[in-house]
Amino acid sequence: MADITEKHVDSHVAEHDDNDRSLDKNNVVATKVLIGDETFNQAMLKEPPNPRNLIAIQLYLISMVGFCCSTSNGFDSSLFGNLLSQDKFKEFFSVSNVGIGAGIVSSMTQIGGVAALPFIGPAIDTFGRKVGMFIGATIIIMGVIIQGTVINTNNSGQFMGGRFFMGMGVSIIASAGPCYVVEISHPAYRGIVTGFYNVFWYVSINVIIFI
Repeated sequence: MADITEKHVDSHVAEHDDNDRSLDKNNVVATKVLIGDETFNQAMLKEPPNPRNLIAIQLYLISMVGFCCSTSNGFDSSLFGNLLSQDKFKEFFSVSNVGIGAGIVSSMTQIGGVAALPFIGPAIDTFGRKVGMFIGATIIIMGVIIQGTVINTNNSGQFMGGRFFMGMGVSIIASAGPCYVVEISHPAYRGIVTGFYNVFWYVSINVIIFI
């Protein structure tokens, strides 16, 4: 009788253990590590962004600040190309369409851009993109003031110095602007928003036409 009881208990314990093991197997959850584009696609499926909500519209408007960095670059490049064809400009600075004088006056912006190369990295990486844009814009404004006061001094050297500072500022702001736009844009619309940065280079041409 004792042997029958012990066998019954052992069989009951064995059955209970099997049930516990089956429960453990059912509780196992499959795990998967997502990397790269797969992570982005999964996030887009679970939480698709709304391009028309308040935050998205706010980001679009903030991106306009970065777009203006491209406009400042295109404005100077397009405007000065037309100045060399103006007789009053050539007479005021005693230059012609060709020759060393015209070459130096037109290339001072590029020379200033090359001179700014060692300062671009520290300006936009150490202090951030917004500070980099502010530094570049400040240098551009300083260059514009120097060039604007040439009308009273009639000094071509001062004009070229102003264009030198313009080149420095444009080089810094043109590096900080696109980085800022890329970093604040939502990944789902980053390509489209960043594409508008280059479009605003041609907006400067329309501004020049009205001027």
